[in-house]
Amino acid sequence: MPIPFFRCEKCRREFDSREGAAECEANHLIPVSAVVVGCGIRPYPYSLEVTFNNGGKKIYNAEEMGG
Repeated sequence: MPIPFFRCEKCRREFDSREGAAECEANHLIPVSAVVVGCGIRPYPYSLEVTFNNGGKKIYNAEEMGG
């Protein structure tokens, strides 16, 4: 007999209830803006400050992300 599951559309995590998947989807942050913080001699910036829909901000550096 098949076992039903529900999947978060954003991270693809599987849940045993529709409510669990909906809650997971609601908890994912959405970027609303990105501002260049650091730029070097290469054509792409090496540091960005991203603002999310909850008002939080995070700085992403290329070196930390393997780029």
